[in-house]
Amino acid sequence: MTEAASVYPGVQNLLLTARALGLGATLTTMHLFLEAEFKDVLGVPRNVKTYALLPVGWPQGRHGPVSRRPVTEVIRRDRW
Repeated sequence: MTEAASVYPGVQNLLLTARALGLGATLTTMHLFLEAEFKDVLGVPRNVKTYALLPVGWPQGRHGPVSRRPVTEVIRRDRW
């Protein structure tokens, strides 16, 4: 599954783009427990690997403001 590492930067860009467009989206890998069934429903060929599903939709209501703690509160360098 190490080749999946190259997928997730693209997933992050899709999530950021969805947010910028006012869409709600989330990353899930739960489909992997029933991957064959998901492929059948979606028409994905058996030889294609899947690593993530991104449900996307218009949220009810509005996104709230994004708040983040200052970087100095969450990152440590050379000591705790």
